[in-house]
Amino acid sequence: MTLLATPLCALCKHFRATYFPQAICDAYPNGISPAPLPWEHDHRVPFLGDNGVLFEPRDEEAARIVNRYIGHLGGHLGPR
Repeated sequence: MTLLATPLCALCKHFRATYFPQAICDAYPNGISPAPLPWEHDHRVPFLGDNGVLFEPRDEEAARIVNRYIGHLGGHLGPR
């Protein structure tokens, strides 16, 4: 199984690195679990296997980007 980060991952303070073909973070130290589609899962709520670590913007600029994107989607990133 190939593990993939979503664009949201790169904006998270828990994101650590991308090592082809997978990325790692505090929630998924052995490889980020794929979301169904990029930007679809709102990891501000729990996701299977995330070890209780949720998305947090890495800085104010990241928070603005995420909030702007969420606004375009009507207030959420995807199914909850």
